[in-house]
Amino acid sequence: MEEVDRLVFNFPLFKDYQEKERFLKVVGLLVSHQITFEKAVELLNMRLEELAFLLDKLGVEYSLLDEEEARLEREEADKLMGELKREGRL
Repeated sequence: MEEVDRLVFNFPLFKDYQEKERFLKVVGLLVSHQITFEKAVELLNMRLEELAFLLDKLGVEYSLLDEEEARLEREEADKLMGELKREGRL
């Protein structure tokens, strides 16, 4: 546990240990899909944009879709957009 305490203490964001620990726990819950992004924002008392910015800068992946699922979603969206354009609805 000493190693974990040292890592939390040395985490560069936030001033006190409790803030650092809470942030790291919430991010852990987020990336393990235990909570939603919105719940993480609520628990950290941050704005959506602030948390998104921090996670981006830290290189934290938090999407609920893996790469294959995201690719399939994108393909389906592109197909739907093509159909709507052909039908003149866009």
